[in-house]
Amino acid sequence: MKSERLDLFQEIVYQVACLNRLVGTDGHRRVHKLIESFFEYLSIPYVKEVFHFSKFIPKEAWIEVEGKRIEAVAFLGSKGIEVEAYVKRDYLEGDIALIPNVTREKAIEAQRRGALAIITYMDKMADGYLYGEYMGLDLPIVSLQRDHVNKVEDYKVKLCVKSKEERLRGQNWLLELGKGPVIYLVAHMDTVHRVYGAISNAVSFLLLIFLYDELREGYRTPYRLRFLISDGRELGLEGVRFHLKREPKHVFYCINLEGLGWHNPCVIYEDSAGYNGERINELFYKHVNELKVLIEFKKAKERDGDHVPFKERGIQALFLSSYPFTLRHTMYDNYDAISWDKVLMWYEVILSFLRRFHRL
Repeated sequence: MKSERLDLFQEIVYQVACLNRLVGTDGHRRVHKLIESFFEYLSIPYVKEVFHFSKFIPKEAWIEVEGKRIEAVAFLGSKGIEVEAYVKRDYLEGDIALIPNVTREKAIEAQRRGALAIITYMDKMADGYLYGEYMGLDLPIVSLQRDHVNKVEDYKVKLCVKSKEERLRGQNWLLELGKGPVIYLVAHMDTVHRVYGAISNAVSFLLLIFLYDELREGYRTPYRLRFLISDGRELGLEGVRFHLKREPKHVFYCINLEGLGWHNPCVIYEDSAGYNGERINELFYKHVNELKVLIEFKKAKERDGDHVPFKERGIQALFLSSYPFTLRHTMYDNYDAISWDKVLMWYEVILSFLRRFHRL
């Protein structure tokens, strides 16, 4: 990426990464306008997809224990609750489950075992709240700061969550190049509440725009590239699921960009939904080896993303990310956390992969 293009890229990332982009918020609406203004500035044609859906959005959460109130943060989708129960790491039916670094798999197990709710916290980095995405469960999930865990563990507490079901408006953008079988490149633009999401996922979705702009002059490969900037990922992959209702034809592959720009670049070849695509992962492995670029291939059973609905339809997926990515869904995921060397590395690797994909 030339220096003047990098300056422009950093400027637009900064503007986006200074706003929370939870669907339905003012920041979300402002970034929508910013994106479309940027398309006009670059003279990029696009198709807009508008969709609506309903989700519970938590407004407040707290725990009362021995007459004291401890503030908490409820995950997106958590319904309102007011319940008294014991908080147990080794929980039984009727308890509140204490689960550090909760994943969807662990949350499903807690629901199956009859837990009334889940309290989680981060035990692997600087203290702070974990601002969680929608997990599609009935029981509420709340996050505490690590320093407060010993104040609730093994105590009988009162857990309160105040939520409101909201009708939300989401919006996808589609850009397209070339003709032939389709390769999707997808990245989401929304965030969880209170988080700026510079790495997850401002860098990645804006990278799609710059990749398109770089490739559109003289693109002649025998694949059609379809760039999908999706919305509502953090509320249940709503944008991609809406898009796929149109049953797009001749789709061979999906490349998902999520969490690019951190210090652990990797390809996640197996995630919570199983293995991704054997052929496209092998081709990318060959590509990075020939470039002599260090990108690790890893399993991450707790991760998912916008490629999953494609995979459910039998479409091979390539999941480009950072792992481990300890800043994900925290207040530490801001503009200052971006590793620009890694961003430029990803840009060059993805760009060259798309140009030579048919020859690998």
